[in-house]
Amino acid sequence: MTGPVSACWRADDARSIFVTEALEGNDAIFLATHTPIEGFDVAGRDAGEFAGSDEQAVLDTLSDETRQHAFCVVQGEPGSGKSHLIRWLSVNWPHANDIKLLLRRVDGSLEGALGQLKDRLPEEFLPLFDNLGQRQRASSQGRANIFLSTLVNTLEPGHFDEPLPDEGWCRQYHPAELLGTPAIRANWKAPSRILNLLEGAGGDRNSATASFDLYDIDELAALAAPLNGSAAIAHSQALARKLVREAEDIRAFREQDWLPDELAQEYPDRFETSLRLIDALNRRRNDAIQNVLGVSAQGLKTLFRQVREALAERGGRLVLLLEDITSWEGLDDSLIDVLVFNAGAKGDQDKDVCPLISVVGVTPAYYEKLAANYKQRITHEIWLGHSTGGLQDVATLRDSEIRRQFATRYLAAVRAGPAALEAWLLANRSGEDAPPPNPCDACPRQDACFATFGAEHGVGLFPFTAHALDRFFEALKENDNGQTWKTPRGILQAILNPNLIRPDTLAAGTYPTATVEPDVFRQDRRSNFALSNRLEQFVANRIDSGPEQARMRRVLSYWADPERTDTTLVDGEFAFAGARRGLYEAFGLPWLGGDTVTSEATSATAPPPAENQPVLPELQDPEEETAPDTPVPGRPDAPRPVQPLARAPKPKRLTPNKSELEQLREQIRSWAAGGTIDNPSRWNQLLYALIDGIDARRLGAPAALVKRVITSEMVKLQGSTSGARDYLVIDAEPWVRNGLEAYLSLRADGRTSGDEADFHRRNLAAMMRGLQRSAAQYLDRRVPTVADGARWSPVTTFAQILLARAWLRGATTADAPIVEQIRAVLSDETGPESDVAGRSTPWQDWLNATNKAQDPLRTHLRTMVGLAISDGSGGAPLTDSSELAGAIVRFRETASFDPFPDSDGRLPEPFRRARELAQMWRDRRSQIERTEFGQLSNRAQALGDLLRNKSVAAHLERLDLCIIGISDLLPTAAADRVTNWRMTYTSLQARLEDGAGRRAENLILALEADEVPPKMPLKLSWLASAPARDLEELLFAAQLGEKVVEALLEHARDCVHEASGTGSLAQVRAAGNALQVAVGARTEGTVA
Repeated sequence: MTGPVSACWRADDARSIFVTEALEGNDAIFLATHTPIEGFDVAGRDAGEFAGSDEQAVLDTLSDETRQHAFCVVQGEPGSGKSHLIRWLSVNWPHANDIKLLLRRVDGSLEGALGQLKDRLPEEFLPLFDNLGQRQRASSQGRANIFLSTLVNTLEPGHFDEPLPDEGWCRQYHPAELLGTPAIRANWKAPSRILNLLEGAGGDRNSATASFDLYDIDELAALAAPLNGSAAIAHSQALARKLVREAEDIRAFREQDWLPDELAQEYPDRFETSLRLIDALNRRRNDAIQNVLGVSAQGLKTLFRQVREALAERGGRLVLLLEDITSWEGLDDSLIDVLVFNAGAKGDQDKDVCPLISVVGVTPAYYEKLAANYKQRITHEIWLGHSTGGLQDVATLRDSEIRRQFATRYLAAVRAGPAALEAWLLANRSGEDAPPPNPCDACPRQDACFATFGAEHGVGLFPFTAHALDRFFEALKENDNGQTWKTPRGILQAILNPNLIRPDTLAAGTYPTATVEPDVFRQDRRSNFALSNRLEQFVANRIDSGPEQARMRRVLSYWADPERTDTTLVDGEFAFAGARRGLYEAFGLPWLGGDTVTSEATSATAPPPAENQPVLPELQDPEEETAPDTPVPGRPDAPRPVQPLARAPKPKRLTPNKSELEQLREQIRSWAAGGTIDNPSRWNQLLYALIDGIDARRLGAPAALVKRVITSEMVKLQGSTSGARDYLVIDAEPWVRNGLEAYLSLRADGRTSGDEADFHRRNLAAMMRGLQRSAAQYLDRRVPTVADGARWSPVTTFAQILLARAWLRGATTADAPIVEQIRAVLSDETGPESDVAGRSTPWQDWLNATNKAQDPLRTHLRTMVGLAISDGSGGAPLTDSSELAGAIVRFRETASFDPFPDSDGRLPEPFRRARELAQMWRDRRSQIERTEFGQLSNRAQALGDLLRNKSVAAHLERLDLCIIGISDLLPTAAADRVTNWRMTYTSLQARLEDGAGRRAENLILALEADEVPPKMPLKLSWLASAPARDLEELLFAAQLGEKVVEALLEHARDCVHEASGTGSLAQVRAAGNALQVAVGARTEGTVA
């Protein structure tokens, strides 16, 4: 095919064929397009009677002439083929004598269902309908008011002769009072919604059940909230409060697109009161509906019984085929009573009734709510699909070949047209046995068409291919607000009809148009999301026209492989992205492939280096997310929090079964298009892993600072947070999407060819450079600058803080070799090198301020200057001492810190503390030096004056002998002070033996000789080496001894004064001589 190909069907024929309701259209179209229904599951009391799992087995079993009773339920999702099977049974029912009533859904209303029943019964039964009642002659709003008023009345205790099970609850909470208030009567929309469904919802009911749900309670709670404290709900205040509180949680879940039924099933404990009210309303619904619509449940039962009695007299059998039981809601329980009644179960006084064979279509949702006693009386069950946790699938459509056969039957019918199909049916009913007409048999372009598009059992797939049909089917949503589109009806409505309804677009060269992608397609399969980044660039670079680009994207998304960009050979014909060249030509699209075959898809070679290839964090199952994202249902009797959920989880139906790669690609492409991103925590983890792999040196900051500033909590993709913190937000720029998609492709796609792998590596490298720029800009914003505008380097500040501490502790000195000072800065402290207790207050304040900070500062400094180089052989780690050594050299010259920020901004710890300590040193450095030097000088001078040119040891010994000698003669004199002296002098012995006296004397001599270094760094080291503690304790002892001697002198004087009137001068002289002998010459020099 070398140019655009025209269609081989007419638009009018397509419209006639695509009647989606099985009971519409005519028998010719129905039989020509019928695909046998098989592969379903069977159950029920008499399921063993089925000879197989196909439609013929169902027909043979139910139509058996000997059968007296059957209640068969056909269960399947809307559009799954329930109506089709039921109509097929009707068309092929073999016994003409049976009274067969096929009741269509029509508009989905109860009145429509009753009208069909009336029309299809023989005329003799028409008078029976007079007993069903008469519809209320009121407007829609009027009927809704009657409906709600009836519900209110039935909620009153004592309304029913036989109390309902929930009457006690109604008596306790008074729901009738709440629902009867004028505000709720006038504004609650739920009654109108229920009635609208019962009346068919304008023909769009689609098997929806007309029941109250949690969303109705949410609306009710909003109306009840303003009534709090009102006398109008004096008895129902508690009910209103509980509904309002539970509605907050309902809204949180509703924002995550939960359906009310699945919410009630998954979290019943969260909505206990709401569900009790829903149960009470739905329990009374049928009574209220019958009152509104003017029908009588007993009248319906009587009608069927009289019909069956009349047919029994004739020996007939009633076959009732109901497409959809939901059309009978309001009378459904009465109808089921009729259907389950076995003719053989009549009482002795009852008239005979005819056998009844009934087949009823129900949805799984309706079946789940069916009363257990009804389920037990089902004789045969047919499950057209089964569920794996979500909605049911359709057994017939599980196999792709069956799906192609389904499509080709409709393709052949559309090409043949209704007139040819009618002729075919007429001929078959006249005795011929011919297959439905297939125009492909006589088509002159069959060979070329089949070669390009393929065929199934002689029917061409044009304009589809087998691959395209699979891609279109997989694009259908599996759960669209409680409805699956992967059904026969979904194929008709969303695939065949949109593609075939405009045949003129093929010849015009505008096919496929945007209409081939309806809203019921998954977002990730739509052409604006499905193409790989490289393929998207192919389209943008090769095609200028926007509409033509869009057409090409659709073809590549469905007819080709949107993840490939290779040129290959398929049966001798070039193919691009897996689609033949002839297909592009048939659609009038340019050829994007090459003139030679590129390499076949192979696994990509090794990904980029580890720096650009962090470990991909495991994808978190949405159901495994932890609080506060996932609400934990509480016990019914547990206190409930007043606050609503911060965030509810996504429902299961919005987490379809896709591969991890599919999920991630869908999410990143959706995010890049401007929306929020799903599973944001997962993406933020990945983004952080990528940024964390960047060498911190490229960011111009130490790794320790980078890791403290750029944490996993602070890295966010745009749209993943609404917080006000200063996050590192990566915007939805093309380079980000391209890079992330490249990362995913290299990480998980084994089909990536060599050229594609190179393309992805380039995009990944570009993204890593962009992330590096973003991280550097974020650090500029978060890390304060110094006076000249440069970014602060914490290495210098950390090192200088630790060096200053080492100097003041005496661990090293300012004139020590650089290597020794580096060692003092980086090594753990083993103990105080000097006793700081004798230091001045500013000196001690600095050491105390740095005491708790020194360990984390040192740990981070080691990390900042460490080199991550290892050969695995062990040994000491390597250190980059370039910046560290410079900081030490500058500090040893001035004892001043390098520039640091004036404010800490938003620095994390310990960087914030380091800046504070640097500020403290700058403010108190001179005070530390001045105060310490003054204290040492004053103490040294005081001690020198007390020594009286004696050594410290000699002076203290003379004091001790003097004090002991006097105390021996005057034992009561200053006894406490003498004891204190003895303890002090004894405790000094070890220090004196260690040379404390000599050290103090040398300090005194050095100060007297002015040997103190003038430059502050050396002066601080000299002060740190001074024996401050020795000096303090020796001075204290010397001063204490002086005070004790003075106290003893006072006692001696008192003794002399007291003895002056009783003793002679000779006696006084004798006492003095005795003291002199006792003390001896050693007392010379004491205070006279």
